[in-house]
Amino acid sequence: MDKYIRRLIADIREARTKIVPPDMAVWEFADVENEAEVEDLAYVQETIYGKPEPLSIITDIETGYLPVDDVLTSDEKSLLARELEALLNHYNFYPDFPENYPDEKKYKHLRAVWNSERVHVSFGRAQIEFCDYDIKTCPFIGYCNTCEEVEREIREGPKADDIDFSIEDLLPL
Repeated sequence: MDKYIRRLIADIREARTKIVPPDMAVWEFADVENEAEVEDLAYVQETIYGKPEPLSIITDIETGYLPVDDVLTSDEKSLLARELEALLNHYNFYPDFPENYPDEKKYKHLRAVWNSERVHVSFGRAQIEFCDYDIKTCPFIGYCNTCEEVEREIREGPKADDIDFSIEDLLPL
């Protein structure tokens, strides 16, 4: 397996060297230094003009090339997860994992979404969510408390210190 993993990592790194030109004419006139403009245009590209394709097609790494979780060592899963995450970032996809989530656990989530259809955005960030914020199905139990916070807010409403503005800020001068 070691030789196969080295070859796969070489293929993943090669895929990160590909230059992906913007696929929307609107980007020709965009100020890519303006974060708000990039965010707006990325949203437009993703939700209106984008054509969903499997991540495996976008990245040119077929799902079948990624070994199933149970044949890999912890170190191999960690290494592959870091490489796949870097590859996704190259294509402006950002997997949303809890801050301290172990790399070896990330691999199974990344492999599971590899055939999911996404819209490749030329600039900005396209988040890849793994959690639906339902505590009963949370994949990150013990690593984050977002599901618990969402459940509490649904049950009780937001806490006063969750609101970072005052009503006076909303009134006309």
